Amino acid sequence: MTDFQPFRGLRYNAAVAGDIGAALAPPYDVIDPDGQTALHAQSDHNVIRLELGEQRPGDSDADNQYTRAALTLREWRADGAVIQDEQPTFYVYLQEFEHEGKRRTRTALFGRLRLEAWEAGVMRPHEETMRGPKVDRLNLMRQVRANVSPLFALYDDAQGRVVPLLEGGEQLIDTTTPDGQRYQLFGVSNAAQVQALTEALSDRPLYMLDGHHRYETALAYRDERRDAAANWTGDEGENFAMVAITAVGDAGLTLLPTHRLVRPSGPQDDLPERLRRFFEVEDVTPKSYDGTALLRLLARLTAAGASGQTAFGALGLEEGRLHLLTLRDAAAVRALMPDSPPVLQSLDVSVLEHAVMRETLGLQPDTPGAVDYTANAAQAMEFVEQAKWPLAFLLNATRVDQIIETADIGGRMPAKSSYFYPKLITGLVLNSFD
Repeated sequence: MTDFQPFRGLRYNAAVAGDIGAALAPPYDVIDPDGQTALHAQSDHNVIRLELGEQRPGDSDADNQYTRAALTLREWRADGAVIQDEQPTFYVYLQEFEHEGKRRTRTALFGRLRLEAWEAGVMRPHEETMRGPKVDRLNLMRQVRANVSPLFALYDDAQGRVVPLLEGGEQLIDTTTPDGQRYQLFGVSNAAQVQALTEALSDRPLYMLDGHHRYETALAYRDERRDAAANWTGDEGENFAMVAITAVGDAGLTLLPTHRLVRPSGPQDDLPERLRRFFEVEDVTPKSYDGTALLRLLARLTAAGASGQTAFGALGLEEGRLHLLTLRDAAAVRALMPDSPPVLQSLDVSVLEHAVMRETLGLQPDTPGAVDYTANAAQAMEFVEQAKWPLAFLLNATRVDQIIETADIGGRMPAKSSYFYPKLITGLVLNSFD
């Protein structure tokens, strides 16, 4: 049973905190050092001070980015910059953004979800996770004792029982951030509407989209607190995590590919030839290098995906050249992952992981410094041209149906297999454990 509840959210008070749009921030995992500095300067109340505080020379166990985040939240609550809603509330979140020249709106519902182990099937993962982010987020949770940013999950509303219940809430926020995205937040606290939402969601699983690390961190923190407690009822704040959920059929649901930046060990002069074991390797560099080369490669890649082919764009196989890799020996690739179910064997990210990264380049997922990720193909090309990364592989986006099918059978895609655009904003509402 899915126990998805309203909660008494912590929200900015514009009368004290000022412009709420200036106080919002992307989630921690897409903020680079320059962005972190800019957000600190943007507003004295920017949520970056909680989500990704600055490290300072002389940091200690007693004074560090995590303890300062906790102190900042206490100060904001004390001076009224952040206030807690009086009634348990569901929060309807409209995120308006631009993609490929069109304005889109994605709708999500904020609530708090009772934590259950993955095996319970309430929240279903689809990706592997890495250790580093979990350590960082656990340190933050221990000090702040709140969910600062929401997890993001999907639910299936094929019967139309949930979406109609999201109408009619009280508007709490309508703001725009400097990047042009608009955020609206509506509160639903009417007892009958709350009960209807809770019941409508109780019989369906949720599919994790963004936040695998933070969900596992929340489980670890709950267990840590439970083990240390003299008494435990199961209803303590640590038993829940703040989650934003979106319907599978939402018109604004947008997936982007996560391209791979790769640094293999040693020279790779014969890499094109070795890749031919699995792929057709086609040089697609135009004769006139007029700035459209990447767009042409991406068009070929998109067309291959639309026709059901597994294909990748490759930058850096030869200096100044662009290549299209099209899978020609699927059986040989499946043989590299004999224990994986067919849905995982057929995924583009799995083919790249096993046939290219592991088998051809000899890299493992945890090889230090060997792989980075970007959703921006132009950035990937720029990094290769500037020799910041020797190789880049461009992918088509993983589809929602592939995510659900993988999660339903208990499978795990390679890390960074999906990228839902845009990321949920951080700072609209927080979930305190106290």
